[in-house]
Amino acid sequence: MSEDEVPDGSAETRFEEEVSASSIHTGTGNVYNIFGSGHESVMSRIRGPRITFKGDLSWSEQRFVAPDDLDGAREKLRRHRTALLTGQPGSGRSTAAKVLVNESAGDESPYALLTDEPYDPAHRLADVQLLTDHRLVLDLLDASEDVFLTRLRELPEFRARLLNAKAYLVVVVPDEFAHHLGDELRQFTARLSRPAGDRVLRRHLEAEGLHPTAGQLASEDVVTALDQSMAQISHLATRIIEISRCAPHSPLDDLFAEAISEQADRRDEAAKLVEQRPTGRERAILLASAMCHGASPDAVFFASHHLVELLGLDGSERPRLEQPGYRGQLEDLGIDIAPPNRVDLGRWEFDRALLEHFWDNYPDLRSTYRQWVDEVIRMDLLTGADRVSMVDRFTEQALRTNSPDHVIRLVERWLEPRNHRSRPLRDFGVQALTNGLEDTRHGRHFRYLVYEWSKNSELPDEVGQILVTVTANLIAPNYPDQAVVRLHHRARRESGLGAPTAQDALLELTAGSDALLRLLLQRLRIGLRRPKPRAADFALFARAADPRRLVDTARVSRPLAARAEVRADLVACWRELFAHRSGHTHHLLGTWFATAGLISNADLLLAILVEAAQESGDLLAKLYVAGRDWSETSHGRPHVVVRLAQLIDVAQGLQNQDFAYPRPEEFVR
Repeated sequence: MSEDEVPDGSAETRFEEEVSASSIHTGTGNVYNIFGSGHESVMSRIRGPRITFKGDLSWSEQRFVAPDDLDGAREKLRRHRTALLTGQPGSGRSTAAKVLVNESAGDESPYALLTDEPYDPAHRLADVQLLTDHRLVLDLLDASEDVFLTRLRELPEFRARLLNAKAYLVVVVPDEFAHHLGDELRQFTARLSRPAGDRVLRRHLEAEGLHPTAGQLASEDVVTALDQSMAQISHLATRIIEISRCAPHSPLDDLFAEAISEQADRRDEAAKLVEQRPTGRERAILLASAMCHGASPDAVFFASHHLVELLGLDGSERPRLEQPGYRGQLEDLGIDIAPPNRVDLGRWEFDRALLEHFWDNYPDLRSTYRQWVDEVIRMDLLTGADRVSMVDRFTEQALRTNSPDHVIRLVERWLEPRNHRSRPLRDFGVQALTNGLEDTRHGRHFRYLVYEWSKNSELPDEVGQILVTVTANLIAPNYPDQAVVRLHHRARRESGLGAPTAQDALLELTAGSDALLRLLLQRLRIGLRRPKPRAADFALFARAADPRRLVDTARVSRPLAARAEVRADLVACWRELFAHRSGHTHHLLGTWFATAGLISNADLLLAILVEAAQESGDLLAKLYVAGRDWSETSHGRPHVVVRLAQLIDVAQGLQNQDFAYPRPEEFVR
């Protein structure tokens, strides 16, 4: 028996009341809170607004400079529904892929960003649930060669499914692996050149109301700064815009100069300082000063002393009183103590340069750095703001040096409820998790961590609540399909405590997207047809399959219940509901009958119920009795049960054989 087939007693007991509470879910736009207390700076990052995939597309298109050879890729996508993009690193392939799929999309086209998710080479494209008219981007820029080859082998079969679903796919191919593309895939491949850097910078700035002249873009410093990747140019533009908002009347030349100066590489300066200080304690002070930049001198001292002890350097030193005084050491190292009693390295970005030096030159010590941060963050000498900064600095360096596992280890340690006795570290675990999820290169590792949590039936409730929150607020905006999967797994296992529950968050997420509701119904159909379906899936179906949502035409011309694939899912789910929970369907059936009585074509809903029950004469009889009893209530409508009886007669072969079920396309009003 698989873990998904284990009966969920708590969900079973709640099923009937959840059915009775079933109603259309219009979405409130809520952003969920994790706990009632904690560091507001940490929580605000999760509660704040998020850029969605479509919002990101809109932002990108306003700033996108198409390479000259994009038309070739556009034509391949139009003709084959598939395009593979190659090009030099930094040429903007990922953005081009998003723009391409968006150009071909309609208002109702569902989107999906595909990564190696879960982060496992065994994960197959065959597992991707395709929806009609889907628009997909498969970004393989960070894939290993083995994973890339696996995806290539899967593409032909996936393309066959793609064509059947009338979907479109753009694959972003690492240039170093492009030689693996065979003849079949080369016909879909387009190589993109790098757009001119000055055009990209101009486009970014003009989108924010800044209009550089040709002369300003042609200056020597600017030209040098533009000899970078598209992402780095975008970062430069962002910094120019940020500075302009702080100094709105400054000349654009000054804004350029300040932003470019901030990009100056100070790692050589940091390396020189470290090399001039040969003792372990001096270097520990430099590292602690960078990691705890802005903290009190005492905090930096004890942080450096912790590191000396961890590295085993204290045994080779002279007695402490024979060593130079700490303040003198700070002064000798060029480290200032600025008001109000805070350590200040003085030079712009020098703290980051020092951290990069230590992380790059001592890779064998990265696990020690992790242990050190875990100890130092518990020190009473640090303020909440100091700890927040320390978490940001550690996660930045760990992710920069491709060490996401070090961050994951701290996330798991800090979120473990048993570690909260001496000092609550939960906020900082959430902060580190947030940083990981928002990282472009390594976010998939953290999404996979959340995925693993979602399938863990022993997950502590408070970690489950964090899972719900980060999924709804951090994963869903750009990876909504992945959010549906994680929330669905968690909804099957949660105790029902906490607010919101995974079920609540899942319904909130699908309320604003027909595509996500279709995905959820697909998953429920699969789950309910298992030998021992989970009661939580029945409860989810009762709430998700609200008939008023299914027949709504306010946003679309063709209601969901009229779409063949949705109708098939609804029939399958109702069939399982009748088979396993027939005694608990009273309230839900009443809602469906009532909605059928309010629309011009009651068959849109009634035919689904009849088809789901038609394999059993006993079920059809019970369905009719339920309709008859409902029609006799104060809000019942007799014409609904009359039509229900006619459809039941047809299902039993008692009606004129010329009568047939209405086809889905006839359900449009």
